[in-house]
Amino acid sequence: MIHSRTSRARRGASLVELLVTMVIFGIVMAAAFGFLLVQTRGYRTVATRTEQVQNARFGHDILRQEIRTAGTNVVDAQPLAVYASDSVFAFNADLLTNLLDSTLFTGAIYVDPYASDAEASALTTEAPIVIPGSTFSYPLADYSSVLGTIGEAETVVFFFTPDPEHDDPDAYQLMRQVNGNAPELVANGLRQVENTPFFRYWYDPSRYDVNASALMRVPEAWLPMAKSVPTRGTPPDTGTAVSTRIDQLRAVEVTYEAASRSDGTREVIQYMIPMPNIGAERAVRACGRPPLPPSAPTAVWNADSAAVMLAWPNATDDGGGEDDTLRYVLWRRLAGATTWRNPIATVGAVAGTSTYAYRDGGVEVGFNHLYQYVLAVQDCTPNLSTLSGVVGVTVP
Repeated sequence: MIHSRTSRARRGASLVELLVTMVIFGIVMAAAFGFLLVQTRGYRTVATRTEQVQNARFGHDILRQEIRTAGTNVVDAQPLAVYASDSVFAFNADLLTNLLDSTLFTGAIYVDPYASDAEASALTTEAPIVIPGSTFSYPLADYSSVLGTIGEAETVVFFFTPDPEHDDPDAYQLMRQVNGNAPELVANGLRQVENTPFFRYWYDPSRYDVNASALMRVPEAWLPMAKSVPTRGTPPDTGTAVSTRIDQLRAVEVTYEAASRSDGTREVIQYMIPMPNIGAERAVRACGRPPLPPSAPTAVWNADSAAVMLAWPNATDDGGGEDDTLRYVLWRRLAGATTWRNPIATVGAVAGTSTYAYRDGGVEVGFNHLYQYVLAVQDCTPNLSTLSGVVGVTVP
């Protein structure tokens, strides 16, 4: 007996069912994307906030690290603090040198033999700058420990300026400038805390009030302060003259905020930076009498070596006298120049040496230049002697 099998015909989803499924799927996906979007925004907010806080803290570290050095290796006549306002602070300090033996020779904080002279020496009246954020031109004189040379303490300027790249119209950048070099960005996205200035200053009032025994905040009426006289500590920069106020600074108070949080609360960053070098007397340690100058060197052009060969006898206090000579310092300039700039070399004193020599291969050949050389001695104070007689040599 043959049985026939009947099959139930399969049917597809109706249009209504398809539409309902699509609507449900759309609702689920919209919810998922919405959740994802909220999470992404939250992540971005946290990441941005973290970046802003780290940015602000980096500004704090740089300011604290460098402002504390104000006055380092500054010669007697040179200003320690140069300019101070509510958004600009400029000071002199020997942060950097390109002399390899600076640890013993100059006392600079950092040594970079590849740094240019523009980064590693004092500003001169030949190339003054206008302090950023002001109309004050500096320097008013050339500063050196030896007449005719250039000092080693650079001018460092920190200043706040509106941030043109930030969405917040109230945002500022913290900039750093050394001498006449281009300003560098230290931190951005910073804001002023209500009406509190970015920079406030504390000073020693004892010069103006003999009964004062504690630091006081600089009155706003005193700002801006500038070292408006060429030579520090000599008339008219004495007594209670206005120009002496900036020398009494002992600390810089810095206040700003990283940014406004999404909930409206703010994170205020406020700290005090002491300047111990400015309060100290500018004096070298006693190590004997000022060093006696050496004999003038001889200078001879050597075509085979393509260099100027210099030689000189040992100084009076090298192996005799006070016997405190540490090194000999050489300068070179083109004939007609009025200053000696940075030394080209230092040669350490060696016990028992009667004659010293140096090979100068840094001259230009083929221009028939007349070069001049001078020599000085440095002792353990570490003072430099006066410069020995100028000697010249023509490099064909």
